[in-house]
Amino acid sequence: MNKLLTLCFLIVSTIGFSPSETINTIKIKPTVLPKEYKSSQDIECQAIQSKLLYKNPEMYRFIIGKTIEKQCQTFEHKGKKGSLLYFEFDRNANEGKGFVEGLLWGGEKPSKAHPETIITKGNIIIVLSFPFKSDLSKELTKIVSRR
Repeated sequence: MNKLLTLCFLIVSTIGFSPSETINTIKIKPTVLPKEYKSSQDIECQAIQSKLLYKNPEMYRFIIGKTIEKQCQTFEHKGKKGSLLYFEFDRNANEGKGFVEGLLWGGEKPSKAHPETIITKGNIIIVLSFPFKSDLSKELTKIVSRR
């Protein structure tokens, strides 16, 4: 009976608690994109700030948290190219989102010079660094937002 109560407690205590998002659950699988989209692992950021953040996120650890993992995907379509930068942190990504926006945009919103889109999901920040208002950026933002 005691083992049954313990088992029931374990089952009930885990209901409603999902594990943190991981980069691999959010990352775009090239197979879901049209064949015209080319992919690579090279970093193709539109502004140097996003590339510097990817190269050394630990520089901002005291603000955005400890980096658990980072990954990059680059896509090209109709001559437009850019990268998705994924960062998994040891805390909720919303805590550092405002800082990352200011760091990458240098203002309150994206611009032609700093076109990055920033999405948070749990403990993950995704930076989409594609040409400003490009169809490629819009399409990939939709896909990532739905994941």
